[in-house]
Amino acid sequence: MNFFILIWVAVTVFLLSFWGWSIVVLYKQKQSWKQFAKNRGLRYRSNSVFDSPEITGALKDYKVYIFTAEHEASDGRYARRLTSIEVSLKSALPVSVAVASGGMVKIVEDLNFHVEYRPDLHGWDNSYIVRSRNEAVAREYLTERRLQEVVKLMKLKNSWVILFFSSGQGLLRIDTPDPLNDIKKIDSYVSKMLQAAQVLELEKGEKEKLAYKAEQKEIKGGAGSVSRTPEIPDDLLEGPIGLTLEEDDD
Repeated sequence: MNFFILIWVAVTVFLLSFWGWSIVVLYKQKQSWKQFAKNRGLRYRSNSVFDSPEITGALKDYKVYIFTAEHEASDGRYARRLTSIEVSLKSALPVSVAVASGGMVKIVEDLNFHVEYRPDLHGWDNSYIVRSRNEAVAREYLTERRLQEVVKLMKLKNSWVILFFSSGQGLLRIDTPDPLNDIKKIDSYVSKMLQAAQVLELEKGEKEKLAYKAEQKEIKGGAGSVSRTPEIPDDLLEGPIGLTLEEDDD
């Protein structure tokens, strides 16, 4: 009998210790995020006592959203909570394109982007994915410089990254298990995201060039013809996403 009591006590102590540690981490996260938001002139929402905070606003003319997302485990037994940073891009592509790593790969695989290719790039990992509705447009847009910026983010420890264009909008997002409860760390992540976003923007004349490629492919009846059915499920990333979930009207 005493043995079972000891087991019960040990389990109770472990659970209380884990709960206490989680509260400390959450408290430090709230304090750091609040100070970061104040330093950068962003909006901070503390949310409820036991919920993670959120940050919204604009940095260098980019809409930024920092929050905690839940991703369901592959076996469906539990949800994994990750810190997410979304940066809405100013540029849009004429067709849907997605580049992803980590847990974002499965999300892209489930979308109606039926063209896939592997970039010939040093540092590219076979676990990464590029899919689109038009390979010519994807290859033209995803220059070596742009891919290198995305891969830099993908190489950050335990990070999941997705670069996503659809419905006339673009989004860059990174998810990490790190709570980013240190001001220097969150500032570093956000700075890297903004640096990548600037490289990912279309240059002068690119929009017209890519649109022409998309039109040529559609005229030939190949991959890249416009889909009139929704391509994006509402629970795409199990958390806020800066893309309008609607049909393409390209």
